[in-house]
Amino acid sequence: MNIYHVDKLECPITLFLGDGIVHEGIIFLSPCSPTHAGAQTPQELFNEPAPFIAFRRADDSFSLINKATISHLRLQAAAATPSFGHRLPIRLAFLGGEVLQGTLTLAAPEGKSRLQDFLNDLRGFFLLDCGAAHYLVNPQLICEIAPS
Repeated sequence: MNIYHVDKLECPITLFLGDGIVHEGIIFLSPCSPTHAGAQTPQELFNEPAPFIAFRRADDSFSLINKATISHLRLQAAAATPSFGHRLPIRLAFLGGEVLQGTLTLAAPEGKSRLQDFLNDLRGFFLLDCGAAHYLVNPQLICEIAPS
């Protein structure tokens, strides 16, 4: 037994980088979340302050990916969606021209529930529900966003 081994859960994703490169692979989640009962979520991992994440590509090669270079990532639809808040259909475009349409859940206090308030107060990746798939979106790499 290796005393340095840390058990992790594998989570298949598709990474979309800001330069248009797409990678299929696996990220590694902790079996225990520091903020709730159960395993760490992909959103928790991507919103941690560490700038790099471990990533295993489909060809089994490993690398560290800088989260700031990721425009968005696709998760299986089984990802948790917020159960409260105002649901807002949106359309967003990235610098390379890729467009996503889905539903954003705005969980904000009264008077701060506009899309602009949500985006300006955001501190990391947010979840976009696109039906068959969910995306975590890096707001720093969005070119344009609007209600649809």
